[in-house]
Amino acid sequence: MTNIKLKITVIGFLFLFLNVFGQKTELGYKTKNYTVYSEDKDEYILKITFPRNYNSDKEYKTLYYLDAYWLAEITLGSYTILDLCNYVEDVVFVGISLNGTQKDWHKQRDMDFTPSQFRNLGLLEDLKKINPDNNIKITVKTGSGNQLGKESTGGANLFLGFLENQVIEFVEKEYPNLNKRRGLLGHSFGGLFGFYTLQNRPGLFQDLLLISASLSWNSSELVGKGKFEKFKDSKNEIRLYHSYGEKEINGIKTSNNDISLILTELKLENLSYKFDPVKNTNHHSVLSRAIYDGLLYLYKK
Repeated sequence: MTNIKLKITVIGFLFLFLNVFGQKTELGYKTKNYTVYSEDKDEYILKITFPRNYNSDKEYKTLYYLDAYWLAEITLGSYTILDLCNYVEDVVFVGISLNGTQKDWHKQRDMDFTPSQFRNLGLLEDLKKINPDNNIKITVKTGSGNQLGKESTGGANLFLGFLENQVIEFVEKEYPNLNKRRGLLGHSFGGLFGFYTLQNRPGLFQDLLLISASLSWNSSELVGKGKFEKFKDSKNEIRLYHSYGEKEINGIKTSNNDISLILTELKLENLSYKFDPVKNTNHHSVLSRAIYDGLLYLYKK
């Protein structure tokens, strides 16, 4: 558990799952939305998308994808192309989003996906070496203008519990046939959370698609062989597609290369691993390539 100051009652989430509506495309895919409320009125949206010719008597693999607020279209669109080409097996997608503005979404993901309170020690130490006589105060903001700090980060452990004990439990209770294999897709902070999950709950997801993970978080605290002890002891068969854009900032590239080297050196028999940096792409343009290739790697017929 992180040291963030949150009400203890947050741990015991009380949820109301409301089936909002169902949408069916001309191609036969159907999406049902559920609204999820916590006791503190944090509101999440679950977007459950079923494949064509879905049969409730058949078991399906499930891919939970983070940041559905803006990744739903590209994720489902990539799968649709692969599916219509008959390249991939049937998969049910569960998008995790929220009801609010873009700023609300950034604020929520800053808290949910980061494994510790933001310290920014590396940058502070570098600046002090340049000018040791001055007191330096650093303010770091996300793309939406939200400020990163101790009170706005470090909730990954809480979100992991929410995901495992509330969201997955609800989905598999509502749809008992969606428990064949679980997958997780995460980008940027979502990719950071994906590696955090792999290290701490290696049996929760068996198929992972992690893109441009922000592994430089707090001086690359997740990048170390010792962080994978639980994973090494796990007997679960894991498939991992891992990517980033080769035009990204050095912090992303270096930390992802380092964790890839660690995974390769572990030589785990239960891990099928593909590390696939994409040329001529940056932190966002990599998405179209990596999601498509990652889905094909995980679910190819």
